[in-house]
Amino acid sequence: MSGGTHSRVRRVVCERFPISGIETIPSLQTEMRLIVESLYGPPVRRLAGLDIGRAYWGATKEFHYGGDVIDVFACVTGRTSLAVVDISGHGIRAAQYAGLAKYALRAYMSQGLSALDSVRALNRLYIENGEFEHDDEFFATVFYAIVDTDALTMQYVSAGHEAAYIVTPNGSRPLRTTGPIVGLMDDDNLFDQETVRLDHGDIFAAATDGFTEARDASLAFLGADAIVDVIERNRARRAEQQAEAVTRCAYEYAGARLEDDIAALVVKVDERGR
Repeated sequence: MSGGTHSRVRRVVCERFPISGIETIPSLQTEMRLIVESLYGPPVRRLAGLDIGRAYWGATKEFHYGGDVIDVFACVTGRTSLAVVDISGHGIRAAQYAGLAKYALRAYMSQGLSALDSVRALNRLYIENGEFEHDDEFFATVFYAIVDTDALTMQYVSAGHEAAYIVTPNGSRPLRTTGPIVGLMDDDNLFDQETVRLDHGDIFAAATDGFTEARDASLAFLGADAIVDVIERNRARRAEQQAEAVTRCAYEYAGARLEDDIAALVVKVDERGR
C-alpha cells in the first residue's frame, strides 16, 4: 500500500471509527455525549390534558455516561406512558441499559400492553440480555405508568422505586412499591400494579435515588418525602419549573456535593376548563 493510500485509509478509519490514542478523542467524546443525551430526546412540555416537566442534575460538571432516564411517550390511542428509570452503576454500559429500557417500554406501549405486562417483559428482557451477553451486573429501579386523561386514571408499576407521589390540592399520597428491582428475579408473580384515580389539578412527581440519597453536612439523607414539600412550594409554577426545583433542592441540600445524578419528572393534570 502506497504512502498516499495509507494516509487516506487512516483518515477514513479515524473519521468512521474513532479510537482512543488517535487524534479523535474530542470527536469521540462529542459523539458519545450526543448519543447519551439523545436518550432524553426532545423536551415534551405539553400533551392533551397534561403539563409535563423533566429535569436532570449531574453529580459532576464533567460529562460522564449515566443511567438515569426520564421518558414520556404518547401513542395514537391517546394514552401516555411515563417512565422513570435508574440503572445501577455508571458509564457507557449503564447508558446502554437505560436506552434498552426506554425503547423497550415504548415498544410495549405501542403494542397495547398494560403497565404490569410491560414491566414484566422488561424484567425478562434484562435477565435474558444479561445471560446472552454474560453481563449480570446491571439492574434498575423503574417507575412505569400509563395515564388515561379521558378516564383520569393512572395505571402504574413501581419496581423498587421510592420517590413517587400524587400531590393534590388537599394533600399527597405516596405511590407504593409494587415489585422488586428489575433484572434481579425471574418471577412474574413478584410484580403487581395499582390504578389510581386522578383529578384536575393533581400533580404527579417522581425522582431517581440521587434525590432521596442526597446528604447534608451531617450526612442525613434528604429522603423521598421532601419532593412533596418542593411541589407544594412551587404549585403555581409550570411542570418544567417544578422539576427543576426538585433537582435544585437536592443539590442545595447536599451543599453542591452530590454523590449521584438526579432525574426528576413532574406531570400536572390540567385544571378544569383548560
